[in-house]
Amino acid sequence: MKDLLFALMRPFLLAYAFMRYQNIWGLKKHLQAHPGKLLKLAYGHYFMQRGSFVGLTSEIAGTPCFPHGIQGIFISNTAKIGKDVVIFQQVTIGSNTLPDSKRPGSPVIGDSVYIGAGAKIIGGVTVGHHCRIGANAVVYEDMPPYSVAVCAPTRILQKDALDNTYTTPLDGVEYYFRDGRLHRKNG
Repeated sequence: MKDLLFALMRPFLLAYAFMRYQNIWGLKKHLQAHPGKLLKLAYGHYFMQRGSFVGLTSEIAGTPCFPHGIQGIFISNTAKIGKDVVIFQQVTIGSNTLPDSKRPGSPVIGDSVYIGAGAKIIGGVTVGHHCRIGANAVVYEDMPPYSVAVCAPTRILQKDALDNTYTTPLDGVEYYFRDGRLHRKNG
């Protein structure tokens, strides 16, 4: 019953939040200073309806520009984004939490950066001011200011065996994906 009530309230909460805080970015700023369960629900609902995620604790200077809307955007909770950043659809700005990784952490993106459609910026990398990241580029190394990142040719790596293990950060349990379902490893 409680879940049904929340489901019915979400659109009204979102409408209230937009009237009070002007837009989703005003609501985000308010929630960072004054966390509230109902308004967090509205915030999450907004992005869920658009197939996207913008972490509540991510730091965004100013209002980012999404020329094609926010559909498919993923911004990690600990990412930092400068002002006047242009982000196209299907962009991932994600943390790297893999053990023994060369670049753990979340991206720090400078001011006036252009991020093309489908680009992925992963791990503890710094993207300098006024950089341009091309469509479908994968950035996993620091970019100095005024530089450009484009896709490299595809490299095919041969492996002896496929290990498709996935460890969720929520419970630390290892899973693998087969036949359209996640299965517990060793269990």
